[in-house]
Amino acid sequence: MLKNIQKFFSKNSSKTLSEEEQQQRLQVATAALLFEIARADLHISDIEKEKISAALTRHFNLSHELLGQIIQQAEMEVEQAISLHQFTKLIHDNYSLDEKKEIIYLLWMVAYSDEELDMYEESLIRRIADLLYIPHQDFIKAKLRAQKK
Repeated sequence: MLKNIQKFFSKNSSKTLSEEEQQQRLQVATAALLFEIARADLHISDIEKEKISAALTRHFNLSHELLGQIIQQAEMEVEQAISLHQFTKLIHDNYSLDEKKEIIYLLWMVAYSDEELDMYEESLIRRIADLLYIPHQDFIKAKLRAQKK
């Protein structure tokens, strides 16, 4: 398990990756968090998958081909992940507060996509927000913004 974490961080060291590779790793980390929310209630619906794809495409301006690669890699990373830390650390270290708040909003959008907010989804988003050092008021603002959509 420890080797997997070390492998993830070593292959994501900003010193060894090009800017394009670093950007892709951030996209995979973001996608992985979205998938974690979708599977928090132990079922990923087609609506949630569509919402994840749409959110990633819009947020990162991805081509259909690159979106497929990001999603495939994210699903693999989620299956091998031991904790959220490997994703949230990468995001926290590389994104501004505004970018992190937007990710929280995207997480809420996925949680609300099936029109049912599961208590595990909300708990997980709260934990991710804490790991990204998102102020509570911004956590609530993102939730309310997603509810309106």
